[in-house]
Amino acid sequence: MAKGQYSASQNRSGQMRPGARSPLLEAVFELKSAWIAVFVFSMAVNFLMLAPTIYMMQVSDRVMTSRNMMTLLMLSLLALAVFAVMGVLEWARSRVLVRLGVRLDRRIGARLLSLSHRFEVEKLGDSRRLLSDLTHLRTFLTGYAIFALLDAPWVPIFLVVTVMLHPLLAAVSLGGTIVMVILTYITERAVRTPLADSNNSAAETSQFVATNMRHGEIIEAMGMFPMMLQRWQKKQDRYLVQQAIASDRAGMVQGVTKFVRMTNQALAMGVGGFLFLQSDVSPAIVFAASLLSSRISQPIESLMMTWSQLGTASESWKRIDDALRYVDQQYSGVTLPAPTGEVTLEGVFGGPPGISAPFVQSVNLKIPAGVIVAIVGSSASGKSTLVRLITGVWAPRVGTVRLDGADLRTWPREQLGPYIGYLPQDVELFEGTVAENIARLGALDSERVIAAARAAGVHEMVLQMADGYGTQVGANGAFLSGGQRQRVALARAMYGDPPLLVLDEPNANLDEAGELALDAALQQAKQRGQTVIIVSHRPIAIRNCDLILVMQDGQVLLYGPREQVMAKLAAAAAAAKN
Repeated sequence: MAKGQYSASQNRSGQMRPGARSPLLEAVFELKSAWIAVFVFSMAVNFLMLAPTIYMMQVSDRVMTSRNMMTLLMLSLLALAVFAVMGVLEWARSRVLVRLGVRLDRRIGARLLSLSHRFEVEKLGDSRRLLSDLTHLRTFLTGYAIFALLDAPWVPIFLVVTVMLHPLLAAVSLGGTIVMVILTYITERAVRTPLADSNNSAAETSQFVATNMRHGEIIEAMGMFPMMLQRWQKKQDRYLVQQAIASDRAGMVQGVTKFVRMTNQALAMGVGGFLFLQSDVSPAIVFAASLLSSRISQPIESLMMTWSQLGTASESWKRIDDALRYVDQQYSGVTLPAPTGEVTLEGVFGGPPGISAPFVQSVNLKIPAGVIVAIVGSSASGKSTLVRLITGVWAPRVGTVRLDGADLRTWPREQLGPYIGYLPQDVELFEGTVAENIARLGALDSERVIAAARAAGVHEMVLQMADGYGTQVGANGAFLSGGQRQRVALARAMYGDPPLLVLDEPNANLDEAGELALDAALQQAKQRGQTVIIVSHRPIAIRNCDLILVMQDGQVLLYGPREQVMAKLAAAAAAAKN
């Protein structure tokens, strides 16, 4: 799957919006009155652009023949007034476009962040570019390139004015315009592919750097920076080569375009002089021909100069538009009652999104509410995949995961989330305070935060920190130790006493005190009637469980009461020795 492209067939809960209408186009032109104002301002500005031509003609025809200073003064003051009005209109047009860009950001920004999160979880392309694409698009709407696009449609008006002066002048200007349009097309064809490759390489290089910076300690400790630098240099060189190719081609065409524009302007002036010598027109035609030729070619040359911006904006537009075509699953609107924690899996096959082979196959089991289940098995047996399916992080490709009989896919995520406590194997904290992380970034309820901390056995630990619950954890918990991060994440999982608690290797980074706190937390969860699913190999976690589920090669090997499963495992081990 190409970067930036999203496959509807892989979408967990949504689908492509049918029809050919562009959702982004609808969002951009939502404020029709503002766009009408922009086009009216553009029309007025371009008509006022005729003022220099008229001024030069009047000076030539009236002032130079009559030598009247008052006429020159009045014409000059009138021209200055027109230029002032034109400047005000340009400023007004710019202000409207800036506010349209802000309105567009507010209109679709939150939606794009939601889609980025969704596509990141479901591995649907390069989801991290959507917000930067919105920035590129907003910058385009307020930059020089959009003015060139708005001015280009008025080129025919200036051609008509040129025809009114003399058909031969119009023919010269039209010929130059046609050549520049052809050069614009050539530029688009020549630059499109290397520019797209360059943008993709730039995004890939940026992502590579961001990823490696998150692992700075590992790189520093094991002296991996030279190797990382070599890899970065290869990616950067590829980006620079592709950018150079696009820039070289665009630069060559722009050079030719500038030559054509200046030649056309000089030719128009020469033709004006020729017509004057032939006594067909007044001497003012010489100045008018030059100014009109320049005005005709300027928008096209501006388009050429901003072609890279146009290309980037076009790619960003397509990615955003494709993303916005996804519609969320529609729910019934009925709020389901709070679950008790009963989990059922019916013929479940599943694995990481984007991977064809399922990591978990044909899983059928029922976990009663209020029990503790330990999931054990060798590495790569499908344990972490199974808990991701149970929590709804990944959707099953085949089969159904139910919570209290309801398919997880029928629960709106904002309703289901508070009922699930999840501690993943790779612990991640959010930038903010300890309290904000425990409260899941929601409104701080001190009683519930402290209750969760006590349930996880971290209250005393937090009080020993420099600022207590107000201690900043840093990006991804960088200011805390591995054990502290895991214990704070356990408190986050237990926040609000969720009926279902899923813990994937919760004691991987814990010391003895942390192990004892976890043991106490599991016992209290059982007393509260919470359903606990824990992935662990350590006896201190397994000894609290009621049921044991043994995974092997993505399938359930054994499942049942702890004593029975342990006896079967012991018997199998003894038989293997014999």
